[in-house]
Amino acid sequence: MKNFTVPDICDTHEDIQIGDVFLNSYGGIDKFCGEIQTAKCEHSNSVVKQLVQEDGNEKVLFINHTGSEFCSMVGDQIVQKAFDNNWNGIITNGYIRDIEVIKDIPIGVYAKNSYPKKTNKSIGVGEINAPIKINNISINPGDWIYVDSNGWVISKSELEF
Repeated sequence: MKNFTVPDICDTHEDIQIGDVFLNSYGGIDKFCGEIQTAKCEHSNSVVKQLVQEDGNEKVLFINHTGSEFCSMVGDQIVQKAFDNNWNGIITNGYIRDIEVIKDIPIGVYAKNSYPKKTNKSIGVGEINAPIKINNISINPGDWIYVDSNGWVISKSELEF
């Protein structure tokens, strides 16, 4: 685990973006970082399931839920698979479910909130590793994210500590 705090990164690095979407921690760990892979999903999380099957060593999956209906992009099975395949964390600009199970899996998971409804697999499959724009933050595959209980920041490259 890299030794950092998000406030210290903000104090010492000028060329970062500070996340302006406020997310809650649901995983077994609150602090993590890694190279970003992205998933844009309307109402189906099938691309998320596909991505967590891959080796996620030193990677963080950033999901942007673009659909108009509330549904959960991540549940306990996806989080467990991500942990099993060495992902450092999952962040979703959306919702998750099964939070009573996810809290005991030692991986970072941040989301807007919980919502119990599953995704609709027949609407909009999604895109893998497409750029994401959330509020004023541009998130690109290959960028690095640093997360702790203070917030999150995006860097174009891995930061040195």
